[in-house]
Amino acid sequence: MTQLIAPPLKLALFGAGNIGARHLSLAAAAADCLVTAVADPADAARTLAHAHGARFYRDADALLETEATIDGAIVATPNDQHLAVGLACIRRGVPVLMEKPITDTLSAGEELVTAAKERSVPLAVGHHRRFDPAIEAAREILAGGGIGKLLAIECLWAMRKHGTYYDAPWRRQRPSGGPALINLIHDVDLLRYLCGSVIRLNAEGGAIARDHEVEDTLAVSLRFASGAVGTILVSDAAPSPWGWELGTGENPEIPPTGRNCYRFMGSEGALALPRLEHWRHSEDGPANWHHPIHMRTIAAGTRAALEHQLKHFCGVVRGEHSPRVSGEDGLRTLRTVLAIQDSLTGGGPITLEQ
Repeated sequence: MTQLIAPPLKLALFGAGNIGARHLSLAAAAADCLVTAVADPADAARTLAHAHGARFYRDADALLETEATIDGAIVATPNDQHLAVGLACIRRGVPVLMEKPITDTLSAGEELVTAAKERSVPLAVGHHRRFDPAIEAAREILAGGGIGKLLAIECLWAMRKHGTYYDAPWRRQRPSGGPALINLIHDVDLLRYLCGSVIRLNAEGGAIARDHEVEDTLAVSLRFASGAVGTILVSDAAPSPWGWELGTGENPEIPPTGRNCYRFMGSEGALALPRLEHWRHSEDGPANWHHPIHMRTIAAGTRAALEHQLKHFCGVVRGEHSPRVSGEDGLRTLRTVLAIQDSLTGGGPITLEQ
Protein backbone atom coordinates (compact mmCIF):
# COMPACT_ATOMS: atom_id res chain seq x y z
CA MET A 1 0.00 0.00 0.00
CA THR A 2 1.35 3.41 -0.95
CA GLN A 3 1.78 5.69 2.06
CA LEU A 4 0.31 9.14 1.55
CA ILE A 5 2.71 12.00 2.26
CA ALA A 6 1.12 14.97 4.00
CA PRO A 7 1.51 18.25 2.10
CA PRO A 8 3.82 20.82 3.69
CA LEU A 9 2.19 23.05 6.31
CA LYS A 10 1.65 26.65 5.28
CA LEU A 11 3.16 28.98 7.86
CA ALA A 12 3.01 32.74 8.25
CA LEU A 13 6.00 34.64 9.65
CA PHE A 14 5.42 37.86 11.59
CA GLY A 15 8.67 39.78 11.94
CA ALA A 16 11.58 39.19 9.57
CA GLY A 17 14.47 40.56 11.63
CA ASN A 18 17.47 38.50 12.73
CA ILE A 19 15.63 35.57 14.30
CA GLY A 20 12.72 35.80 11.86
CA ALA A 21 15.10 35.49 8.93
CA ARG A 22 16.58 32.36 10.50
CA HIS A 23 13.11 30.85 10.86
CA LEU A 24 12.44 31.69 7.21
CA SER A 25 15.62 29.96 6.02
CA LEU A 26 14.96 26.87 8.14
CA ALA A 27 11.40 26.57 6.84
CA ALA A 28 12.68 26.88 3.26
CA ALA A 29 14.96 23.88 3.86
CA ALA A 30 12.33 21.79 5.66
CA ALA A 31 10.24 19.09 4.02
CA ASP A 32 7.16 19.40 6.23
CA CYS A 33 6.50 23.15 6.09
CA LEU A 34 7.04 26.35 4.16
CA VAL A 35 6.51 30.03 4.90
CA THR A 36 3.97 31.29 2.40
CA ALA A 37 3.48 34.81 3.80
CA VAL A 38 5.56 37.35 5.74
CA ALA A 39 4.39 40.45 7.62
CA ASP A 40 6.91 43.16 8.52
CA PRO A 41 6.92 46.94 7.90
CA ALA A 42 10.55 47.04 6.71
CA ASP A 43 11.44 47.22 3.02
CA ALA A 44 14.25 44.72 3.59
CA ALA A 45 11.61 42.20 4.70
CA ARG A 46 9.86 42.50 1.33
CA THR A 47 13.07 41.54 -0.44
CA LEU A 48 13.66 38.65 1.96
CA ALA A 49 10.10 37.36 1.60
CA HIS A 50 10.17 37.45 -2.19
CA ALA A 51 13.57 35.72 -2.22
CA HIS A 52 11.89 32.81 -0.42
CA GLY A 53 8.78 32.82 -2.61
CA ALA A 54 6.55 34.21 0.15
CA ARG A 55 3.90 36.89 -0.19
CA PHE A 56 4.66 40.12 1.65
CA TYR A 57 2.48 42.29 3.88
CA ARG A 58 3.36 45.36 5.90
CA ASP A 59 1.13 44.51 8.85
CA ALA A 60 -0.20 41.42 10.59
CA ASP A 61 -3.91 42.14 10.14
CA ALA A 62 -3.54 42.52 6.38
CA LEU A 63 -1.82 39.13 6.18
CA LEU A 64 -4.42 37.38 8.32
CA GLU A 65 -7.34 38.95 6.47
CA THR A 66 -5.95 37.88 3.10
CA GLU A 67 -4.34 34.49 3.76
CA ALA A 68 -7.24 32.14 4.46
CA THR A 69 -5.29 28.86 4.48
CA ILE A 70 -2.54 29.49 7.03
CA ASP A 71 -1.87 26.39 9.17
CA GLY A 72 0.43 27.99 11.75
CA ALA A 73 2.22 31.21 12.65
CA ILE A 74 5.73 32.09 13.83
CA VAL A 75 5.76 35.40 15.70
CA ALA A 76 9.19 37.03 15.79
CA THR A 77 8.21 40.69 16.14
CA PRO A 78 9.59 43.07 18.79
CA ASN A 79 8.51 41.99 22.27
CA ASP A 80 5.90 44.71 22.73
CA GLN A 81 3.99 43.44 19.67
CA HIS A 82 3.73 39.81 20.80
CA LEU A 83 0.35 40.19 22.48
CA ALA A 84 -1.44 41.93 19.60
CA VAL A 85 -0.10 39.61 16.90
CA GLY A 86 -0.56 36.51 19.04
CA LEU A 87 -4.18 37.40 19.84
CA ALA A 88 -4.92 38.12 16.18
CA CYS A 89 -3.70 34.64 15.24
CA ILE A 90 -5.41 32.85 18.11
CA ARG A 91 -8.77 34.51 17.40
CA ARG A 92 -8.56 33.03 13.90
CA GLY A 93 -7.70 29.59 15.28
CA VAL A 94 -4.10 29.67 14.02
CA PRO A 95 -1.55 27.79 16.20
CA VAL A 96 1.32 30.03 17.30
CA LEU A 97 5.04 29.60 17.88
CA MET A 98 5.82 32.76 19.87
CA GLU A 99 9.44 33.84 20.08
CA LYS A 100 10.65 34.40 23.62
CA PRO A 101 9.66 36.14 25.78
CA ILE A 102 6.02 35.15 25.48
CA THR A 103 5.22 38.87 25.99
CA ASP A 104 6.94 41.84 27.58
CA THR A 105 4.62 42.13 30.60
CA LEU A 106 3.00 39.60 32.90
CA SER A 107 -0.54 40.88 32.30
CA ALA A 108 -0.06 40.60 28.54
CA GLY A 109 1.26 37.05 28.90
CA GLU A 110 -1.68 36.05 31.06
CA GLU A 111 -4.11 37.49 28.51
CA LEU A 112 -2.46 35.57 25.68
CA VAL A 113 -2.38 32.28 27.57
CA THR A 114 -6.04 32.67 28.59
CA ALA A 115 -7.12 33.39 25.01
CA ALA A 116 -5.29 30.33 23.68
CA LYS A 117 -6.79 28.11 26.38
CA GLU A 118 -10.34 29.40 25.89
CA ARG A 119 -10.16 28.77 22.15
CA SER A 120 -8.16 25.51 22.42
CA VAL A 121 -5.50 26.95 20.08
CA PRO A 122 -1.95 25.58 20.57
CA LEU A 123 0.50 28.18 21.87
CA ALA A 124 4.21 27.27 21.92
CA VAL A 125 6.95 29.56 23.23
CA GLY A 126 10.30 29.73 21.44
CA HIS A 127 12.71 28.75 24.18
CA HIS A 128 14.52 26.75 21.52
CA ARG A 129 17.53 25.78 23.63
CA ARG A 130 15.42 23.07 25.26
CA PHE A 131 15.82 21.30 21.90
CA ASP A 132 19.63 21.22 22.15
CA PRO A 133 20.77 17.59 22.64
CA ALA A 134 23.20 18.67 25.38
CA ILE A 135 20.29 19.97 27.43
CA GLU A 136 18.40 16.69 27.20
CA ALA A 137 21.58 14.80 28.15
CA ALA A 138 22.19 17.15 31.08
CA ARG A 139 18.60 16.76 32.26
CA GLU A 140 19.00 12.98 32.33
CA ILE A 141 22.30 13.20 34.23
CA LEU A 142 20.92 15.60 36.83
CA ALA A 143 17.63 13.75 37.29
CA GLY A 144 19.41 10.40 37.44
CA GLY A 145 21.76 11.43 40.25
CA GLY A 146 24.82 11.63 38.03
CA ILE A 147 26.32 14.32 40.26
CA GLY A 148 24.43 13.33 43.41
CA LYS A 149 22.18 15.85 45.12
CA LEU A 150 22.26 19.17 43.27
CA LEU A 151 23.79 21.82 45.54
CA ALA A 152 24.80 24.84 43.47
CA ILE A 153 24.59 26.30 39.97
CA GLU A 154 26.69 28.94 38.21
CA CYS A 155 25.63 30.69 34.99
CA LEU A 156 27.69 33.24 33.04
CA TRP A 157 26.72 35.24 29.93
CA ALA A 158 28.83 38.19 28.82
CA MET A 159 29.54 39.76 25.44
CA ARG A 160 29.57 43.28 24.03
CA LYS A 161 26.81 44.09 21.58
CA HIS A 162 27.58 46.36 18.62
CA GLY A 163 26.45 49.99 18.80
CA THR A 164 23.88 49.80 16.00
CA TYR A 165 22.07 47.04 17.91
CA TYR A 166 20.52 49.81 19.98
CA ASP A 167 19.29 51.81 16.99
CA ALA A 168 15.97 50.08 17.68
CA PRO A 169 14.60 52.16 20.60
CA TRP A 170 12.72 49.26 22.22
CA ARG A 171 16.03 47.53 22.96
CA ARG A 172 17.15 50.32 25.29
CA GLN A 173 13.81 51.10 26.93
CA ARG A 174 11.35 49.53 29.35
CA PRO A 175 9.45 47.27 29.30
CA SER A 176 10.89 45.30 26.37
CA GLY A 177 14.62 46.06 26.42
CA GLY A 178 17.67 45.04 28.40
CA PRO A 179 19.71 41.81 28.52
CA ALA A 180 17.54 40.33 31.32
CA LEU A 181 14.47 40.10 29.07
CA ILE A 182 16.29 39.72 25.74
CA ASN A 183 19.13 37.34 26.63
CA LEU A 184 19.01 36.11 30.23
CA ILE A 185 15.48 34.79 29.76
CA HIS A 186 16.98 31.90 27.74
CA ASP A 187 19.27 30.97 30.62
CA VAL A 188 16.53 31.33 33.22
CA ASP A 189 14.33 29.01 31.17
CA LEU A 190 17.08 26.39 30.95
CA LEU A 191 17.83 26.60 34.67
CA ARG A 192 14.13 26.15 35.43
CA TYR A 193 13.99 23.20 33.03
CA LEU A 194 17.09 21.54 34.47
CA CYS A 195 16.91 22.48 38.15
CA GLY A 196 13.27 23.21 38.96
CA SER A 197 11.44 26.30 40.17
CA VAL A 198 13.18 29.39 41.52
CA ILE A 199 11.56 30.39 44.82
CA ARG A 200 13.70 33.36 45.86
CA LEU A 201 16.11 35.76 44.13
CA ASN A 202 18.01 38.97 44.59
CA ALA A 203 19.59 41.09 41.83
CA GLU A 204 22.17 43.88 41.75
CA GLY A 205 23.40 45.94 38.81
CA GLY A 206 21.98 48.45 36.33
CA ALA A 207 23.11 50.76 33.54
CA ILE A 208 26.79 50.60 34.47
CA ALA A 209 28.41 50.85 31.03
CA ARG A 210 25.80 52.77 28.99
CA ASP A 211 23.42 55.66 29.56
CA HIS A 212 20.29 53.64 28.79
CA GLU A 213 17.01 53.25 30.62
CA VAL A 214 17.63 49.49 30.83
CA GLU A 215 20.38 47.58 32.62
CA ASP A 216 23.54 46.39 30.84
CA THR A 217 25.16 44.42 33.69
CA LEU A 218 23.64 42.45 36.55
CA ALA A 219 24.31 39.72 39.10
CA VAL A 220 21.56 37.48 40.51
CA SER A 221 21.52 35.09 43.45
CA LEU A 222 18.92 32.30 43.34
CA ARG A 223 17.32 29.76 45.64
CA PHE A 224 15.59 26.79 44.01
CA ALA A 225 12.66 24.82 45.42
CA SER A 226 14.99 21.82 45.75
CA GLY A 227 17.16 23.78 48.19
CA ALA A 228 19.98 24.33 45.68
CA VAL A 229 21.45 27.82 45.32
CA GLY A 230 22.76 29.56 42.22
CA THR A 231 24.34 32.65 40.76
CA ILE A 232 23.94 34.35 37.40
CA LEU A 233 26.28 37.02 36.01
CA VAL A 234 25.21 38.87 32.85
CA SER A 235 26.55 41.78 30.81
CA ASP A 236 25.91 42.82 27.21
CA ALA A 237 28.67 45.45 27.44
CA ALA A 238 31.64 43.23 28.38
CA PRO A 239 33.65 41.25 25.81
CA SER A 240 34.20 37.66 26.97
CA PRO A 241 34.39 34.04 25.72
CA TRP A 242 31.53 32.92 28.01
CA GLY A 243 27.91 32.55 27.02
CA TRP A 244 25.65 29.91 25.47
CA GLU A 245 25.95 31.27 21.92
CA LEU A 246 29.72 31.52 22.29
CA GLY A 247 30.00 28.04 23.72
CA THR A 248 27.77 26.33 21.15
CA GLY A 249 28.05 28.38 17.97
CA GLU A 250 24.25 28.22 17.64
CA ASN A 251 24.04 31.83 16.41
CA PRO A 252 25.88 32.18 13.07
CA GLU A 253 26.47 35.89 13.77
CA ILE A 254 28.53 35.19 16.91
CA PRO A 255 31.95 33.52 16.42
CA PRO A 256 32.14 30.54 18.80
CA THR A 257 34.74 29.99 21.51
CA GLY A 258 33.69 26.54 22.70
CA ARG A 259 33.85 27.55 26.39
CA ASN A 260 31.52 26.34 29.11
CA CYS A 261 29.15 28.85 30.69
CA TYR A 262 27.08 26.69 33.09
CA ARG A 263 28.41 24.70 36.04
CA PHE A 264 26.29 22.36 38.16
CA MET A 265 27.79 21.16 41.44
CA GLY A 266 26.42 18.19 43.37
CA SER A 267 27.26 16.05 46.35
CA GLU A 268 28.94 13.43 44.13
CA GLY A 269 30.30 15.36 41.17
CA ALA A 270 29.92 18.26 38.77
CA LEU A 271 28.70 18.97 35.24
CA ALA A 272 29.72 21.78 32.87
CA LEU A 273 27.77 22.94 29.82
CA PRO A 274 27.56 23.25 26.90
CA ARG A 275 30.55 20.92 26.47
CA LEU A 276 28.91 18.27 28.69
CA GLU A 277 31.97 17.71 30.86
CA HIS A 278 31.11 15.34 33.71
CA TRP A 279 33.45 15.41 36.74
CA ARG A 280 33.59 12.74 39.46
CA HIS A 281 36.01 11.08 41.87
CA SER A 282 36.69 7.38 41.35
CA GLU A 283 33.65 5.36 42.37
CA ASP A 284 35.70 2.58 43.97
CA GLY A 285 37.74 4.81 46.27
CA PRO A 286 37.62 7.85 48.58
CA ALA A 287 35.86 10.88 47.12
CA ASN A 288 37.08 14.11 48.68
CA TRP A 289 39.48 16.95 47.99
CA HIS A 290 42.55 14.85 48.81
CA HIS A 291 41.88 12.58 45.82
CA PRO A 292 41.95 13.13 42.04
CA ILE A 293 38.76 14.09 40.25
CA HIS A 294 38.31 12.92 36.68
CA MET A 295 36.46 14.33 33.70
CA ARG A 296 34.69 12.59 30.83
CA THR A 297 33.09 14.42 27.92
CA ILE A 298 29.68 13.10 26.95
CA ALA A 299 28.66 13.02 23.28
CA ALA A 300 25.19 14.43 22.78
CA GLY A 301 24.60 14.76 19.04
CA THR A 302 24.35 17.51 16.44
CA ARG A 303 23.31 20.98 17.59
CA ALA A 304 20.34 22.23 15.56
CA ALA A 305 17.96 23.54 18.22
CA LEU A 306 16.01 25.97 16.04
CA GLU A 307 15.56 23.32 13.35
CA HIS A 308 14.39 20.77 15.92
CA GLN A 309 12.00 23.33 17.42
CA LEU A 310 10.46 24.03 14.00
CA LYS A 311 9.94 20.33 13.35
CA HIS A 312 8.38 19.97 16.78
CA PHE A 313 6.04 22.91 16.09
CA CYS A 314 4.90 21.28 12.87
CA GLY A 315 3.94 18.26 14.96
CA VAL A 316 2.04 20.56 17.33
CA VAL A 317 0.14 22.08 14.40
CA ARG A 318 -0.76 18.60 13.13
CA GLY A 319 -2.00 17.59 16.58
CA GLU A 320 0.69 14.94 17.09
CA HIS A 321 1.83 16.28 20.47
CA SER A 322 1.57 19.25 22.85
CA PRO A 323 4.14 22.05 22.84
CA ARG A 324 7.34 21.21 24.72
CA VAL A 325 7.30 24.79 26.02
CA SER A 326 3.66 25.72 26.58
CA GLY A 327 2.26 29.20 27.05
CA GLU A 328 1.95 28.51 30.78
CA ASP A 329 5.58 27.39 30.97
CA GLY A 330 6.76 30.45 29.04
CA LEU A 331 4.75 32.59 31.43
CA ARG A 332 6.49 31.05 34.45
CA THR A 333 9.88 31.84 32.91
CA LEU A 334 8.75 35.40 32.18
CA ARG A 335 7.53 35.80 35.76
CA THR A 336 10.99 34.82 37.06
CA VAL A 337 12.78 37.27 34.75
CA LEU A 338 10.42 40.12 35.61
CA ALA A 339 11.10 39.39 39.30
CA ILE A 340 14.81 39.82 38.52
CA GLN A 341 14.04 43.20 36.95
CA ASP A 342 11.92 44.22 39.95
CA SER A 343 14.69 43.26 42.34
CA LEU A 344 17.23 45.11 40.20
CA THR A 345 15.25 48.35 40.31
CA GLY A 346 15.05 48.44 44.07
CA GLY A 347 12.77 45.61 45.08
CA GLY A 348 15.43 43.77 47.07
CA PRO A 349 15.05 40.03 47.66
CA ILE A 350 11.88 38.65 46.04
CA THR A 351 10.00 35.44 46.87
CA LEU A 352 8.16 33.72 44.02
CA GLU A 353 5.20 31.38 44.18
CA GLN A 354 5.88 27.94 42.74
